[in-house]
Amino acid sequence: MAMSHEDMLKRARQLKKQKTTTIGVSPSTPPPHIELHEETSEPDLEPLTQKFKSRGKKIVKATSQHSTSQIQLAHQQTVDDTEMSFWHPQFLHSQHGRKHNYLRHDAHLLKIQDLKTLHESILANLPKAEASSFMLMDQFTHLSTQKSLDLEQKEQSLVLSQTENSRLAAEVIELTTQVKKKDELLADLNNQLKTLKAEKQSWNLKEKNLLNSSELLKDQIGSSLNMGFQLALDQVRVLCPDADLSPADISKSVVDGQLVEIDD
Repeated sequence: MAMSHEDMLKRARQLKKQKTTTIGVSPSTPPPHIELHEETSEPDLEPLTQKFKSRGKKIVKATSQHSTSQIQLAHQQTVDDTEMSFWHPQFLHSQHGRKHNYLRHDAHLLKIQDLKTLHESILANLPKAEASSFMLMDQFTHLSTQKSLDLEQKEQSLVLSQTENSRLAAEVIELTTQVKKKDELLADLNNQLKTLKAEKQSWNLKEKNLLNSSELLKDQIGSSLNMGFQLALDQVRVLCPDADLSPADISKSVVDGQLVEIDD
């Protein structure tokens, strides 16, 4: 049974009135009594289609005209001035459905439908909903399993990383100890080097003093030899006044009965 133009206008006015008075309606208002009668005529789904289209247009229009603070969300109820989600255990789903999803004109539209057809439609949608729930649960299970595997792999990687970090930390401690020992050994060697350098300077000074003393001794020995040679010549002049002593020299030696210069 198709809706006439007058019925459509009436339905639109009811939707508008229902939308504007939703906030002021008391939750305790009893729902209208509905009687469903079985008819043999084929159901006409066009009014239901027009109903949902009209309802969608009215909701969009009301949303554009009012701010979000003035429109009560359909999935919320208030208990002791506290808003509740439809997930809350005290949420009254039946009351909420009658208030927001079941309008007065719905009763008129449902009365003219065939009960068997409605029943078959409900039964047809139940397996679809069940199959959809199974599909969603399978996807959820798959995702949960994948997440669990990923988490397990990450935990294993974390354990390996912690083990590697512990090993590296132990190596760092060992290397730090070795470096400390090497530093102590290096400091000891540096101290020994300083001591040896000081001793070297002392020995260099002693060597210099000895060299100076050696040169002085050489000069003294040379002077003593010259003095002794001159004393010997003086004695020869006394003993042999006529002898020619001019060729005599301390730097000469007697070789084969002759005075010969000696190379240094």
